[in-house]
Amino acid sequence: MLEQSCISVIVPFYNAKSYIKTCLDVLLNQDFAKPFEIIMVDDASTDNSRDIVKMHNFPGLRLYSLPSNSGPAAARNLGLKKAKGEYVFFLDVDDTIATNTLTTLHSIANQTACDLVFCDSKWIENSQNQRSNIFSYPADQALGNSDLIEAMRRRLHNPISMGGPLGCKGRLIRRSIINDNNILFEEELRYLEDETFSWDMLAHVRSARYVRKQLYSYYVRPNVSTALSDGLNRGFP
Repeated sequence: MLEQSCISVIVPFYNAKSYIKTCLDVLLNQDFAKPFEIIMVDDASTDNSRDIVKMHNFPGLRLYSLPSNSGPAAARNLGLKKAKGEYVFFLDVDDTIATNTLTTLHSIANQTACDLVFCDSKWIENSQNQRSNIFSYPADQALGNSDLIEAMRRRLHNPISMGGPLGCKGRLIRRSIINDNNILFEEELRYLEDETFSWDMLAHVRSARYVRKQLYSYYVRPNVSTALSDGLNRGFP
């Protein structure tokens, strides 16, 4: 891509042939008018996921592979090393985002020069949104250092606390925050690796913005094996 990418969308995947096409279609149908790149990272899949990615023709689409199955943390770290965008956006291959997600988040980031813009998520199970009308805050708002500390404190004292700035998906993160502070995902973890990353990242965020919209859709699939369950079954901590 000749123009500098505004956003690097990082998508790790492993044996995701059932989800790859939908994931890429969702990204290619974004109404975002500026250049962005899609970084697909194959975690040593044994199905034809890679071939499905190669079938898509998009100038900003790039495919990388890990030599052996190492988990989503290692895959995201490879994506971060290859990213060139001003902001990064993490998307799981079996999740989706609204058509206007990148436009909405980047517009706010561009207007406010903040380090982090985040929204809420739908939790879809059996085609129903289990978090309908559930939001992190009552309205769009700016968050400073004290607000971020308070969100982290709530999470510490209430393990089932949901939403807010913690997490890595459904948000734009200024890439220089990650690079300048050598922030990476903990590759030994197969559980909460995204949350430990966000704690490290939030320590360096000067300002954040919240958008009161459920732009990210997380799909709950009770009968489908996940990267977490596979990792635990194979003895990862």
